[in-house]
Amino acid sequence: MAEQQPTVPSRRLVLGGSAAAALSGALVGFGAGRLDAPASAAEPGQEPAEAAALGPYGAYQRGILEEPQTHGIFLGLDIRWPKAKDERRDRLRSLLRMLGEDAARLMSGDGVLADSEPEMASARGRLSITVGLSRDAAAQAKSTADLSMLEPLPEFSGDKLEPRYGQADLLVQFCGDDPTALAHALRAVRKNLTGLATVRFEQHGFTTPPGQAEHPHAFRNLFGQLDGIANPRTTAREGAVFGHGDEQSWLPGGTVLVLRRIRMDLERWDEVDRPGRDFALGRRQSDGSPLSGQHPDDPVDLSATTELGLPAIAGNAHVALAKPVQATETMWRRGFSYTDGDESGLLFACFQRDARTAFVPVQRRLAASDAMNQWITHTGSGIYGILPGMSQEAQLGAALFAE
Repeated sequence: MAEQQPTVPSRRLVLGGSAAAALSGALVGFGAGRLDAPASAAEPGQEPAEAAALGPYGAYQRGILEEPQTHGIFLGLDIRWPKAKDERRDRLRSLLRMLGEDAARLMSGDGVLADSEPEMASARGRLSITVGLSRDAAAQAKSTADLSMLEPLPEFSGDKLEPRYGQADLLVQFCGDDPTALAHALRAVRKNLTGLATVRFEQHGFTTPPGQAEHPHAFRNLFGQLDGIANPRTTAREGAVFGHGDEQSWLPGGTVLVLRRIRMDLERWDEVDRPGRDFALGRRQSDGSPLSGQHPDDPVDLSATTELGLPAIAGNAHVALAKPVQATETMWRRGFSYTDGDESGLLFACFQRDARTAFVPVQRRLAASDAMNQWITHTGSGIYGILPGMSQEAQLGAALFAE
């Protein structure tokens, strides 16, 4: 075992109490000289080279606008808050500083401070680490951020939510194409959070590897359907996620993530014939084309009829109910399939400026009458304020603490 360097202080000690405020300034930029220069951000909707490094810095955090990586892990943690209210703000600021430093080093190919396996750190494979907070956690910063956008989601018909997949104080999303580098990043961050937070959940997902998908913006979910065809692209994606002009999200440069765990009943789905599957979704399983068109990217036309004069897409088909009624309902869905023992499903992650005007109205319609409901069950749910990006001068979450 490598000898630990005596000059490296324990960050758990630094964050342990009132000393956090005094020592937090000393940690700014520690090791920053080893960080790579920030990589150019890909245009929203464009996929960078498979082995590219995303780089840690930018106006937005990585792992949001980019096309999904092959593997995704959602780590939900509950922060161990000090009893004294005046110490909680310092605890949150220092915790985010530590997470930001770890994320910057890992996304640059360096190990975290005192990393026991720095050789496993790699910037290849589009590694991204994205951090968000619950409304209650963000409130400890006592900032002017619009926390009303982070209010808990309402109850939806048919939900069977399990507390172990419920709302956490802190969410860290790990994504990447290299599973080894991804596993190392997860372990490194978890080790550094020991004693500061308890793990509520760790959910692992996967999707189609880059360059192997049948559609450039969609993947096959475990029902065999092409998922994500109607996602916004390029500038429309950026606007839906972060807002336009004066219509910003909860924090400028931040966004809102809704994470839902959806269990799929694959055995009962196997009993449904192909026409029944297409009818329930409103798209053909074969190529993802809507029943109102012939190609995957054809618009979903709810006024189209069959030769018999019947609606081509049923009113309770999934795509009919999920189609935005107004522009504010547009979301960027970045989901991952999962298998967990004898359970399979979808980790549905969607980013939007404001979930109250995007996810909530769409999910209300789906919960009420979606034809797919007989094969799916929502078992986990949470909403998080994703923080703005960071730079070498501004730590993760700096805007949250601006006076």
